[in-house]
Amino acid sequence: MTCKESKQRILRFDQLPEHEQNHFLEHIEHCEECQTYFEQYLTLEEGLDLLLQEKDIHVPSIKRRSSQRIFKRALLTCASFFLLIIGAWNTPPVKAAIEKAINEVIIDHFLKGQQPLENKGVNEEATEKIIYAEQKLQNKEIVFVYLSGKKVRNEYGNGNYSISDGKYLATYSKKDNLFVIKKLEYQSVPYEVEIFRSIDPSRIKYKGEREYLDRQAEVYLVEESQAVQREYWFDKDTSLFVKEVEIYKGHRQDQDNLSEFKIIEVKKNHRLFDFIAPDGARIIDESNQ
Repeated sequence: MTCKESKQRILRFDQLPEHEQNHFLEHIEHCEECQTYFEQYLTLEEGLDLLLQEKDIHVPSIKRRSSQRIFKRALLTCASFFLLIIGAWNTPPVKAAIEKAINEVIIDHFLKGQQPLENKGVNEEATEKIIYAEQKLQNKEIVFVYLSGKKVRNEYGNGNYSISDGKYLATYSKKDNLFVIKKLEYQSVPYEVEIFRSIDPSRIKYKGEREYLDRQAEVYLVEESQAVQREYWFDKDTSLFVKEVEIYKGHRQDQDNLSEFKIIEVKKNHRLFDFIAPDGARIIDESNQ
């Protein structure tokens, strides 16, 4: 594949069949010019997505998604010609606007990840959607995680479990038959939001979508120093932060501890996130201290 053919495919990358996408990605692995151009295009696309979300487009809701896609495609076509012909990417106003958008997109991921899943298309009176995940700890123990917005339940193989709603934490020790409730140091927004607000946006790049646990993840690369870079992977459908990769002097180290991640439906009366102690357990309530 030539560079000219490669650049022609960029505008319709998401419409290409899988084998053409793979062929294109193989080309840019060995072509720095095309790789840079593709990264700029993806960054611009993310920025336009953010702008379109904020636009008040007066069309019926059923048509809104397709109208935004057509509008964005037209903007991308025009913007890409500028990038290619006159190097508009390097003009300070354009670069600053798109870079700022990338910061906001990442922050939006962390905020959306704290929201419960939408339950469209399911029987809202009988069931609800939540996230189920399996996480491997450093000691190889598997934790079974149930998640809905800020509510989290962790179950361990030894019978212990914990429940949190973002403000309070309850832990149960099966060995001691002890149920303890504590008040958490509450934060109105995730601490990662403040971190990304402080990062120079020119150090952030959108790397596109990757497959992770049979799902699509959006990947962002942050340059922390000349030697250290870090990838942040967000599940595309839920916006949850699912994977981190540290790159030290070109060597990748995956901090990947999830073995399963999926959306499940549970009955409304599941009580997974209720602070209810097992029968006979000794209860210590430290939440008012």
